[in-house]
Amino acid sequence: MSSQKADKRSVGTGVNGEVDVPDGLDRELLEMARHGKLAGIRRTRLDLVQDWLDKGYSAEKTCKRLSAYNHSVILAVLEAHAEEYPWLRECTFMEFGSGGRGEQVIGSDQDNGLLMRVSPEPDELDDVTQSIVIALDGAGLSLCEGGVMVSNEEWRGDFDTWLDRLTKWLSNPAEKGSWQSGLILDFKAVFGAPRDVLLLRERLWEYVRTKPIAVSLLIQELTDYRLPLTFFGAFITEKQGSWQGFLNIKNSVLAHLTNSARILALKYNLAPSNTCDRIRVMAEAGHISATHGEQLLAAWEYLQRKRLEIGLACDREGILPHNYVNPTMLESEERARLKKAVQAVEKLVRLVQAGTGL
Repeated sequence: MSSQKADKRSVGTGVNGEVDVPDGLDRELLEMARHGKLAGIRRTRLDLVQDWLDKGYSAEKTCKRLSAYNHSVILAVLEAHAEEYPWLRECTFMEFGSGGRGEQVIGSDQDNGLLMRVSPEPDELDDVTQSIVIALDGAGLSLCEGGVMVSNEEWRGDFDTWLDRLTKWLSNPAEKGSWQSGLILDFKAVFGAPRDVLLLRERLWEYVRTKPIAVSLLIQELTDYRLPLTFFGAFITEKQGSWQGFLNIKNSVLAHLTNSARILALKYNLAPSNTCDRIRVMAEAGHISATHGEQLLAAWEYLQRKRLEIGLACDREGILPHNYVNPTMLESEERARLKKAVQAVEKLVRLVQAGTGL
């Protein structure tokens, strides 16, 4: 149990040692999880985000705090289940994607896996993992439409199984869908001993760095993306459907920034997992200019703050969070910020595609 307490402390602590969730919240969350009071967890998350933004916190700080809160929720749910199924303490619950990078927003869904050092009875394993993802869904971490959850057999296994699985996916991203190659490269331990997860990440990143084909496939994915600006600077928006005239700022812009920063981090074995921290290290190392680094940080800040604001507005309207904005409905100043964000990201994408700094 002492190691578990240490894990809780690391999850709740920011980059400068500051506590990212209010004192005693882990204990309160555990009681909520034990008694199934999951709606309260969902409401607390929204209230915290609103409070942080009202206090003037940056989007970067807010997302890191929100990710820490979500990790505390996961800890509470896993701890509650481990009280009934002690073998869970011999497993490590991993968070992939935005959760692994500390970049979650309101509406971020589950992307998780289970690294196992035990072999529980198969039916019990299925029941417990299904119960875990349902509990997290009730607590506001929605089910992953792509099935990236511990309830899916493909997202659990021992160390060797995980290493073999992930390297095979990376050697042929098309096998599982291009979106997974990025998602599976950013992950961290949330519940349980982190040692094997750290080793798994180290081995996986070493595999990518020593396999030129893996890096080229990641860069090739960027080529398939089209950034949402025409040659003349007009926004490219959805042409049909319910979001006609809108722009998906996550898929059309932010994903390119995240993926490009990850490729450079892979190539140069840069330690940070958070995109903003990666940008700072890249600028310090000279892989991008200081000015471009500032532009990218401003782009990330604008896009993530917009996603946070959209999430809060959707809650007030009683609808599901989304990532769409209508450029024509933005004030001229904000429209200019969006355009600058797209242009900064496009510059980074072109640098990576051209092999600059690689």
